[in-house]
Amino acid sequence: MAEPLLQPYVLSSNARGDMVKVVIELKEGLVAGGFELLGEYAPEADRHVIVVTNDYLRNLAVAESNALFAVPQRIGITRVDGRVQVAYTNPVYQKYAYRIKGDLEPVRLQLKRILGAQKTFGSAAGLTMEKLSRYQHAVGTEQFDDFLELGDFGTQAKALEVLKQGLESGRGGVVAVFQIPIPGERTSLFGVALESGMGSDRAVIETVDIRPLKHTPRFPSLLVVRRGKVYTLHPRFSLPLDFPDLERTGRYSFTRLIRAPGAIQASLHSLLYGP
Repeated sequence: MAEPLLQPYVLSSNARGDMVKVVIELKEGLVAGGFELLGEYAPEADRHVIVVTNDYLRNLAVAESNALFAVPQRIGITRVDGRVQVAYTNPVYQKYAYRIKGDLEPVRLQLKRILGAQKTFGSAAGLTMEKLSRYQHAVGTEQFDDFLELGDFGTQAKALEVLKQGLESGRGGVVAVFQIPIPGERTSLFGVALESGMGSDRAVIETVDIRPLKHTPRFPSLLVVRRGKVYTLHPRFSLPLDFPDLERTGRYSFTRLIRAPGAIQASLHSLLYGP
């Protein structure tokens, strides 16, 4: 049998409806279905993101650190031309992109049971499991484990103190969406919205999220605070991973985002160290 081709998002529904009502019903359904609500935010007026997790995902992250990036599962609600798109991150795509050894199939089935699954999307051709497990956009760009190291503060307490101070003051235009500690570990995860600069969530949306089905579930960004260190996925890895059809040049290309990785790094540096 041919190896399955994977795409980053799962379309739950795309129908006319009231966006506010849809958001309320989704939150109720996710909680009733066994997920914990971590946070929510609106990257722009016609987009809303709900972030959830559960004990299975947290325990998986205790067993292997790569799974930290799958702990928050994101559901995006987007109003487009009078219709409301509901989509969510594909756990199977994450498993291979983040090189997770554990099983994310129970999470996929749980999300499908609650939200449904019309089809996967986000890549016209799809990516094989092998290609995802060694994914990089182009020769010379970062792979999964080439993390963007933001700082080593010696202790977990100091790292958390510095990060929380930055978030409370809104340094770098970075705003907290959620925080979740990983049980039994010196590790916490922070979901953050990037609200200013050329690497902001809005800038990414306006530049490349231009196709009919929207990639809203890619937000918010995730910061890992682990054993005194703060790091995140490198944006030259994460942006193409979330938009795998980006071409080299043209209207729908990584060239259009060429300044975004540096701007994201600058915002996160300001978050921790000030302007």
